[in-house]
Amino acid sequence: MKWTIEKNIILEALNNVTKALSQRTTIPVLNGIVFDITENGIDLLASDSELTIKVSIAEKDIKNIEGKGRIIIQSKYFVEMIRKMPSDIIDFEIEDNLKIKISTPNNQYRLNCYNPNDYPNINLEKSEDAITIKSPILKEIINQTSYALSTQEVRPLLTGINLKINGDILECIATDSYRLSKKNIKLNTPVNKLINIVIPGRSITELEKIVAEDDDVEIHVFSNKILFIYKNIYIQSNLLSGTYPETSHFIPSDFAYMINLNLKEFFDAVDRAALLAQNKEKNIIKMHIEDKEMVITSTSNELGNAEEKLKIDSNNKEKIEISFSSKYMMDALKVIKEENILLLLNTDDKPILVKPVTDETLIELILPIKTY
Repeated sequence: MKWTIEKNIILEALNNVTKALSQRTTIPVLNGIVFDITENGIDLLASDSELTIKVSIAEKDIKNIEGKGRIIIQSKYFVEMIRKMPSDIIDFEIEDNLKIKISTPNNQYRLNCYNPNDYPNINLEKSEDAITIKSPILKEIINQTSYALSTQEVRPLLTGINLKINGDILECIATDSYRLSKKNIKLNTPVNKLINIVIPGRSITELEKIVAEDDDVEIHVFSNKILFIYKNIYIQSNLLSGTYPETSHFIPSDFAYMINLNLKEFFDAVDRAALLAQNKEKNIIKMHIEDKEMVITSTSNELGNAEEKLKIDSNNKEKIEISFSSKYMMDALKVIKEENILLLLNTDDKPILVKPVTDETLIELILPIKTY
């Protein structure tokens, strides 16, 4: 087998498939990248047994291709080698079945390869009832929820995003039990079955990196896995097993305080006050609200204190003081695209809700922190 291909084409495919590789795998062959040479082109595939990514390069995008078969190239130095090749055209040739020669007019390398028979069988099957979403919408869903994922393996389900579909309503929820983000969208075509799954956080964030240009994304849901198809790229992930915690009862429906304020002014005030926050891990700051004024304060025994004042539009003139993590608040504000937001409060020990003023599809929740 041999083929000749432009450097930028093979490098783009490698950059996408290698997102599925993991340093933690204990199966050596899973450190390799599968090259399937067919009459239709070349399929590149990588997997860590939980996340699998396949990129197909069509025959028309390959300068020359001879022979058919499969080879598994060690990934450790291969991608960097391709990236540093001085020529825009690269030749590949399989030698002795388990060795590949990579060459340009002025240089050549040989790499040992894995035995293709050792690679696990991975089936990237489609379902009969695919769900189709525009890629910018999918990226926004991921971006507006994934920041709230848990990084603690103690509760594995919270390291994933809960995706629910009921009819034509798709809902995504992420929470680490201290904050929560929920995003809803309306699908163009209703789905005939109820879907309630948990997608690993790593899989969903790698998907967000791959999906770039405006195009359709097909979603195929199975009982134990999910497949996303975007252009010539297949991204398949195992699902987390178990039932995601019911979160709807955490989100209040009535509020004593409805505060309308400018997002940038609020973000900048929180950001500045956080500089002198006492606890650098949580960056705890205090918010004092009375009538039409908000005062944000922070205190450090070593450094001093900060005070930020903002004029606000509030439905309640009564005084309230509530403390929260400035980091969690800024994370929530970063994914809102509107100019103004609503802060919805009850008491100093009840959740803080953050919402765009006109966008009813996004709700973000932050638990307050007791400072006494």
